[in-house]
Amino acid sequence: MNAVYDHTIAIVFIGIMFVWAVSVIPQMSYNNIQAVNQQQMRNMELNVFDSLLLDTGLATSGTATTTEWGSLNPFTQNAVTRFGLSSAGASTLFTLDPDKVQRLTDNPLGNLTYERTKQLLGLQGYDFLFQILPPFNVTNANGTNIDQNHSPLVVTGSTAEYQIKVSFLDGRPIPNAAISATILYTKETTFFPIVTQSTVTNEMGLGGNTAPLATTDPESIMVILRISVADVATIVVSFGKNSNNIMDINMVGDDVILTEPKIPSNAAVWLENMSYYSSDGAVSWLYSGTKDDKINTGSGNFNLWDQTFNGLKAMDPLFIILDVSAVENDGVGHGRRELIVAGPYQNLQGYTVFGYGSTNPGLSTIVSSQRSVIISGMTYTAQFILWKNSA
Repeated sequence: MNAVYDHTIAIVFIGIMFVWAVSVIPQMSYNNIQAVNQQQMRNMELNVFDSLLLDTGLATSGTATTTEWGSLNPFTQNAVTRFGLSSAGASTLFTLDPDKVQRLTDNPLGNLTYERTKQLLGLQGYDFLFQILPPFNVTNANGTNIDQNHSPLVVTGSTAEYQIKVSFLDGRPIPNAAISATILYTKETTFFPIVTQSTVTNEMGLGGNTAPLATTDPESIMVILRISVADVATIVVSFGKNSNNIMDINMVGDDVILTEPKIPSNAAVWLENMSYYSSDGAVSWLYSGTKDDKINTGSGNFNLWDQTFNGLKAMDPLFIILDVSAVENDGVGHGRRELIVAGPYQNLQGYTVFGYGSTNPGLSTIVSSQRSVIISGMTYTAQFILWKNSA
């Protein structure tokens, strides 16, 4: 009787173990496969990201090859045979070539499409998002984003005032952030001397100042804010008044190329002066216009004006400042002096996030990495997110 009972218990136990094994072992195998797939995708993501940041890339130019593929002019994406954003002349790792980065934007002088980049990186079957993030946030004092319609710069009579908020990317305020302000303004035919100021943020991350102006109600005024936190800086450019859509400024290597905007004005424009703002916070003269530097933006060629300035790229210009005279073709001939600040790097300012690729689907199977990178002497955070596509 005891032997029959023992055998019965043993059979029941073996049955339970069998059912458990049937249900659990496949799940364990599935989890192991998932873990292996995740690790494989992680390894791929790290390899691609390092290649993207450390490889110079390569392109063909006629019968020759060049690692300066971002500086090709004219540019065709099929000329690029290997993808990489690293600067060929950099002495430190993770230094990106700004001309190559700008080929990832809607560049009027030519860009590299997402599908072409995926092909060069061997990422068929995958999608990715490449982002360049500011080291910290700079917003209006009330926390709203600084853009063309929401400026921290306010002009009242002959006084200019600006107020900003500096915070970590998680929203925590940054006290004692150093703010260096450069104010440029014009009225009628006069370009007034540059005003510079320095201040720091308070315990709430708020900071700003007022500046007396040499004229009342300037026609064109802008402020360049260089905000530094522990030797890491970011730049914000803002206008006191909406800038007119006169022309776009592009840079390719040492060339400055003026092109028609998407919606050109009917103004006749004369180039008075050209300067550039570098990563060290200095405004340096570049070019004095002549009577021959007349630009009719209402009609004409796509490229309105171009000039080569030897060694310009090596000076790490963040953007170009144009001082122009404009006369509208409105039957009256209203004239004005206008400041235009633009160039290839304005989409890397402290209140924007540079994004290239597909939209992050928010899947649990995505992998991502971050690295600190340098572009034109400024520090940013580069982020690369990879996932398998559903197609």
